[in-house]
Amino acid sequence: MAEHLLTTTVTETTTTTPTTTIPPTLELISSAIGDSFVHYLNKLDQIPGGQIILRYIRSSYKNDPVRSLFELALFIFAVHYFLSSKRKENKADIVKFSKLEIDELIKDWEPEPLVEEVNNLEKWQLSAIPKIKGWNKSHMTLYNEASGNNISSNVVNLASYDFLDLNENDNVHKAAKAEISTAGVGACGPPNFYGTQDVHVRLEEDLARFLQTEQSILYGQDFVTAGSVIPAYLKRGDLCIVDSGVNLAIQKALIVSRCNIEWYEHNDVDHLESILEELKPTLDKEPVRRRFIVTEGLFLNTGDICNLPKIVELKNKFKYRLFLDETLSIGVLGANGRGVVEHYNLSRLEISITIGTFAGSFASSGGFCAGVKPMVQHQRINSNAYTFSASLPPYSAIASSQSIKEIMNERTAAGNSKLIAQLHERTSHLYSKLTSIKTTFFKVTSNSNSPIIHISLSHQYRKALGLPAFYGNTHFLNTGKQARSLNEFSKAYNIESFLLQKIIDGVLFESNILITRSKSILDHENLPVISPQLLIMVNSGASLKELDLLAQTLEIIVNKVCKSVSNEARLLSLEDELLKYTKY
Repeated sequence: MAEHLLTTTVTETTTTTPTTTIPPTLELISSAIGDSFVHYLNKLDQIPGGQIILRYIRSSYKNDPVRSLFELALFIFAVHYFLSSKRKENKADIVKFSKLEIDELIKDWEPEPLVEEVNNLEKWQLSAIPKIKGWNKSHMTLYNEASGNNISSNVVNLASYDFLDLNENDNVHKAAKAEISTAGVGACGPPNFYGTQDVHVRLEEDLARFLQTEQSILYGQDFVTAGSVIPAYLKRGDLCIVDSGVNLAIQKALIVSRCNIEWYEHNDVDHLESILEELKPTLDKEPVRRRFIVTEGLFLNTGDICNLPKIVELKNKFKYRLFLDETLSIGVLGANGRGVVEHYNLSRLEISITIGTFAGSFASSGGFCAGVKPMVQHQRINSNAYTFSASLPPYSAIASSQSIKEIMNERTAAGNSKLIAQLHERTSHLYSKLTSIKTTFFKVTSNSNSPIIHISLSHQYRKALGLPAFYGNTHFLNTGKQARSLNEFSKAYNIESFLLQKIIDGVLFESNILITRSKSILDHENLPVISPQLLIMVNSGASLKELDLLAQTLEIIVNKVCKSVSNEARLLSLEDELLKYTKY
């Protein structure tokens, strides 16, 4: 007979201390179980890999099969415990309801609201949203939904991001209409499945050619573009040096990526350089990790333009990559609308990642990212919004392609885009008119090249009203850390916004020109929020005469409103007025 690989052994030990003896019956049962287990265990020798298990038992447990059997039982129990339901219902405790009782319970049930109710102090903001009859264009009709009447017609629209007035372009309309007739209104799937159509591929090519880069990639929604692109490259342990004035979409994207963040003062390249110098010795000793500098081209919150040449110089010196958000600058800055890169006459190859939107100057919807081929290809399988979200609607894609063609079709004598030249002319004209106004109540704070002209209440006037310099996460100014809890509702921010709304309404009533204001939801903000500002969105469809009228009217209305609210007590008295506000 073949010798068993495992055998049961009995060792006799003698001790001087008293021991407890096992009853003969239990000893026989244990011996029988052990012999039986050994018999079946030895059959493992006939199975490929079984010898490894037998060798493990023999070496680990000193040829003790009973111990192995006990461990196997514990392992089976553990698997059963974790895979089975941890709580088994007692059928005796289950209460059965009749259909009538179920209906009564459903009738009495009140679900918790998905969002908090708008309090009475905020309801005026809903009433202040203008309703447009027809589509959004440079001259439009405002509509009162409650009364069913037009408030005013032929209103000059300076409250839209459609800077080039392409929403009113017949060629864009025809292209979108033809695509709807052919492909419908939806892509019906994510790009990696069956959501990519020929118009998407053409738009990627048109955009890459327009921006003078290797490739581009499309996103169905512009707000989630940053929130998908940044986490595709940055993970926990990576490093970002970020301008503290970036928009909300970038703030949220950085939180999702869980990377390490260092903030530099808004648009202060000297502070950026000092941070890079300070971090260099530490980073030189650590393993190489991904490092990005993150900024905007044209800042949404302030209207500033980043010092891109200096930032490019620093990122090359300290070996960082550059992430640039050109949501507002593409289609606006540069002789042909190629953004802040063209504005400074730099190469797009200096920018590792560029993101932007089609919802501005391109008169469409969705977002995009542009750069070198490997960067784009990486996003096609690693970017969540691209992989799991529906593609850009086909008609939006072809409208964007047509808008790019419209920008490049008509040329000036110098060979640049005529549309962009018209926008620059109107921006410069209105900026000059507004900055020449002598007043103690407001000041223009944006860059002279920005078609979004930011006007804020002067420091002197805000101080007289007792208004703070910042709202929301003010501890960031001392700690440099993003807020981890929601900001509370601010009465001061609400009343200051209402004061600006009175100016907006006054300008509309006197000149039939609609402007707007900044709108920040403090609950969502992780960085300090600057004071609310009046925003004038220059549109190439508005005439120079209409812009002159705006400058004249704005001076009159601002002086009238601000003189009527001259101190903190008068400001607080506006609460009674905002509770009754029903403008539109």
